[in-house]
Amino acid sequence: MESSKKVIAIGLDAAEPSLIEKWMAEGYLKNLAALRSQGAYGTLSSSADWLVGSTWPTFYTGTLPGNHGFYHYLQWRNDKMDYDRPNPKWISAIPFWRELGDSCKVIAVDIPLTFPPTPFNGIEISGWASHDRIYPTSSFPKEKIGWVIKNFGKPPISDEVGGLQEMSELLKLKDELINANQKETELITSLIKNEEWDLFLCCFTSTHRGGHKFWTLPDENQDITNVKGEFSENQKLQFKNSLKDIYQSCDEAIGKIMECVSDDTTVLVFSLHGMGANINLSDKMLPQMISNIMTGKKETASKENNSYIKKLRNLIPLELRSNLRKLLPYWLQDKMTAYWRMGKIDWSATKVFSLVADLQGYIRINLAGREKEGIVGEGDEYNQLCNKISEGLKTFKDVDTNETIVDSINRKDQLFNKGNGFNNLPDLLIKWKSKPAASYRKIVSTEFGELEWPMPGLNPDGRSGNHRPEGFLIAKGKNYAAGSAIENKHIIDLAPTILKHLGIPKLNGLEGEIF
Repeated sequence: MESSKKVIAIGLDAAEPSLIEKWMAEGYLKNLAALRSQGAYGTLSSSADWLVGSTWPTFYTGTLPGNHGFYHYLQWRNDKMDYDRPNPKWISAIPFWRELGDSCKVIAVDIPLTFPPTPFNGIEISGWASHDRIYPTSSFPKEKIGWVIKNFGKPPISDEVGGLQEMSELLKLKDELINANQKETELITSLIKNEEWDLFLCCFTSTHRGGHKFWTLPDENQDITNVKGEFSENQKLQFKNSLKDIYQSCDEAIGKIMECVSDDTTVLVFSLHGMGANINLSDKMLPQMISNIMTGKKETASKENNSYIKKLRNLIPLELRSNLRKLLPYWLQDKMTAYWRMGKIDWSATKVFSLVADLQGYIRINLAGREKEGIVGEGDEYNQLCNKISEGLKTFKDVDTNETIVDSINRKDQLFNKGNGFNNLPDLLIKWKSKPAASYRKIVSTEFGELEWPMPGLNPDGRSGNHRPEGFLIAKGKNYAAGSAIENKHIIDLAPTILKHLGIPKLNGLEGEIF
């Protein structure tokens, strides 16, 4: 494979491959279809298979979660017995472009879940038009973000609002996301035209937020499960077209970007994971399931059995809590989230607990010698406890179909190498069955009781869509034959492949393969 003069890599965050393929075929994504016809296309395996929030750190470190240990915006700290926002003091997740030295001039715009930029040979804008903004908007050089705001405006994507929303608010969100695509396109094309670069990395995250809020399968009569209040047929039609409109605006953005790059530039357009119906049972069901398994009691998740902290939390609508949190500094937001989720725990009597999660279930063992206040012994006691929890979870079934709700459960040592980030990861990881969570009425276990879904037919978190563990790649350039296929590749292969196109040797530590 020969090196290229320039490489541009464009992320469509959490864009679903099946929708990309469908809408390319139907003529809605003309620019993506043109790139595909001129180059190669294929789906990508992803670390989202077990850790949905790990994809961007996996991409930009070129390593799997056992090494980088970064999988959520709020993670457990065993040395503090508390949650903490990932930061470079305890997680090593350095984007590969910051380690290239003088060998490559780089511009990076809005790559999600990165730590604030540090000095390197290039320009980096972080957290401006992002769905996942874990730190305040920043840049390198520091003054560059002032230039962005002066010329292109304040961050165009607001923080996500949790809970059910009015239809009118969701349709405003669609307009906001399309406007964000347009604003980001203006920024990107300006940088392409006016700055020197060898590698240009950028990401549109409207597809991520849009997938969560507007998921509805095309051409199917699917109920809307994250909207409150009454709405007209016209509003319903607008809602059902919203996700396609967002994808089309990304396609238009890519067309404008392609007009600015030379024909000999290698172009990569990709997503690191996809989107589908929301199957998440982790927040609403898992904590009570664990409690019942550990105590052997058939308690329900009724108000009578909630702690006073959870009672207080449930009195405040999620949408209101979400809006109030946005007014607070990040450290206080995190403290509130941890407090609402965990409350005050007696660690001397707690052997196992669930972690904050967005899709898969994450379970942590209070392991002696690892957790600051650990009480579970290594070896037999740890193994027996993992088995007890796993077997107990498998007994829960959908009351209406009698089918199990758990697809599979694995221990982290069955999934990941014991690298520097291994101890950050959950001990047990749960995949739920591919059934929309809002369609559950009640789950039951003959051994551990029954639990009711809190809002039958609705998604309490306001997300009708959630992630799927497959991304895609469209690649155009002299190394990709027109109409060719990309097969059996993983998102960790992207970083070393980008470097190869630039004529740069593979960096030490990158785990992926070049293609």
